Order: sequence, then C-alpha cells, then structure tokens
Amino acid sequence: MEHNIRYPSVFVVDAPQQNPPFVLPVYKSQKKWQHGKLLLGILLVLMLAALAIQAYYLICFRKELDKAAAQAEAGATYEKSVQGHTPTAEKPAAHLTLGASISAAANGALLWEHKKGVAFLREMGYKGGSLICNKSGHYYVYSNLFLGHSDCPVTHQSYLFVTHTIYKRTSQYPEEMELLTNSIPYCNLKDSQLWSHNSFLAGVVHLEENEEVFIKVSQMHLVRVSEESRTYFGTFMI
Repeated sequence: MEHNIRYPSVFVVDAPQQNPPFVLPVYKSQKKWQHGKLLLGILLVLMLAALAIQAYYLICFRKELDKAAAQAEAGATYEKSVQGHTPTAEKPAAHLTLGASISAAANGALLWEHKKGVAFLREMGYKGGSLICNKSGHYYVYSNLFLGHSDCPVTHQSYLFVTHTIYKRTSQYPEEMELLTNSIPYCNLKDSQLWSHNSFLAGVVHLEENEEVFIKVSQMHLVRVSEESRTYFGTFMI
C-alpha cells in the first residue's frame, strides 16, 4: 500500500537577492567611440614621432650648414690675407700674380709672378706656370681672372665663350686632369663694344707629392693686366 502513496512535487526556488548589482549596458556606439579614441591616440603618437624626427634632421642640417658657412668664411678670410701679406701659418701655401705681361708655357698654362709684390711660395714649388706640391694633403685651390674686351662687334649671331680652367698633372695619369672650370660668354652686350668680367674658381682637391696644378684660359687675349688684386692664382693646405 505504501507504493500507492504519492508525494507532492517539490520545487526549489532561489531566494531573492538583496540589492543586485546594476551593470550599465554597453552600446555599439560607445564601443566605436572607444576604438576611435584609441586610433586617434595612435595617430597622435605617430605625428609627434614624425615631428621629433623632422626636428632632429633639421638640427643636423643646420649644424652642417653652419659648418660649411664657417669653412667658406675661413677660406675667404684666408684668401684676402694672402693677397696682402704672407700668412704666419706653417702649412704649405702659395699666392701668384699675373705680373706685367701675359704669356703661357709650352703646354698652354699661364705664367705667373711668384716672387715680387704680394706673390710668395712657402713649402711649394713653381715651374712653368705650375704650382708643385711638396707635401701630400688636401688643398684649397683658387684663381681669379680679370677679363675684358675693348672691340666687341656691335651685332653678332651667337655668343662667344672664354673658358677658365684649373688643371692637375700627376704621374699616375698620362693626361692633364681637369679639376675646376668656368665658361663665360663674352661680347654679349648689345650696342656696346666694351666688355669686362671676373672669372673666379675655387675648390678643395687632394694633391700628392710632386703633383702640379696650373691655369689655362681659352682666350688669352681677354686676360687683362691690372693691379695684383684682380688676377691671381694660389693654394693653401687645409
């Protein structure tokens, strides 16, 4: 008989919680805004990094520019000093002037005055228009020619050119080596028979012992004999 007794169904119900935590719902727009802020932050960091790199390169460029300007100013100051007196430095140097006449060596190099006036040689040799290196190193080589023509044709079809060139001769190479050159049109002023111009060349070259540097000009009759400060040729070791 006990098997026929039915028991009521028992259900377990959780007890009600007191003050359940409230969680704000996260909407899709808020998620997008968070992602946008993250992306904006990354872009801002990249932009600041790019500005820092640019500032670094600008500072480096400024330093190199100031260094080059200082070297150019030093070269110009030295060039002015060698035209007025013999420098006191112990490094090799030379300054030549044109002298009272214009002439050339057998190879076409201009001949210079190397003893009189402001001209001088120090630990450098001179022969047949060439400065001869006695000590290997880097040299600042410069030359200025005062050019002029007093009988230019009033009308002409095309410009005429004069070429001013610094050459080097070395035993390591059979031909003359062109170091620096300047090509200038002359007699190009309309309705005028008078023409004058200064041609200046300068640069740093490496010279070995016994190597020579010299000047050539394509139109020698255009070179004008004037005061020593107008036409000259020189070098100094740097």
